[in-house]
Amino acid sequence: MQLEKKRTAVVFADLQNEFLVKSGSYYPIIADKLKELNVFDNIEELLRCAKENDYHVIHSPHYYYPTDLQWVAPNNAISDYLVNLPTGFVGRKDPVDLEAFHGSGADYPERLKRYLMDGKTANTSPHKGLSCLSNDLIKQLRMRRIEKVIMAGPVGNLCLENHMRDLLEAGFEIAMVRDAIAAGQNEEGDAYQAAMVNFRFMSNALWTTEDTVKRMKAAAAVDKQ
Repeated sequence: MQLEKKRTAVVFADLQNEFLVKSGSYYPIIADKLKELNVFDNIEELLRCAKENDYHVIHSPHYYYPTDLQWVAPNNAISDYLVNLPTGFVGRKDPVDLEAFHGSGADYPERLKRYLMDGKTANTSPHKGLSCLSNDLIKQLRMRRIEKVIMAGPVGNLCLENHMRDLLEAGFEIAMVRDAIAAGQNEEGDAYQAAMVNFRFMSNALWTTEDTVKRMKAAAAVDKQ
């Protein structure tokens, strides 16, 4: 996979307190892998590089509103479990109301707000469940004439993998950043390893953060010539 700056975007899913901050309800599930791979630092390094080299950055957040609790049809196992936690999960009062949003699980980590709220990053409408087919991520990419996507995020085997699958089916070329991705474990095994196996089979590239940053800088340099 060869990057072309004008046709490349960096896409993240779930850069929210619920996943990346110790107080988050999902954080304990992926804490070991977050620490082992320095995922938070690597995500920030990708954001920093993207901003310094003027790449498009698009973030797909995960929100639920009180009206989503009206759902009676099954969603998926992990989402059904999380949405019904007593503490809630990536919850917001309303799409146009930010009451109690600041510092909540749905909010962005403070150290990432400078990148995600700079007026240039496109924070999409929320994805409900795992897939980006329920939000406007693909439209945001298409309207920028993007063809190549670099992807990372804390929940590699669920939201991030489903986003990747959706984008692949829509015709995008995808590079996954393996150490800017986390996942948990259950009695069936290691979800991070499962995600890496699937990424190796399906994505067009599987890079480290260091390699990705080098490639982004090189493509940006070519673009300036």
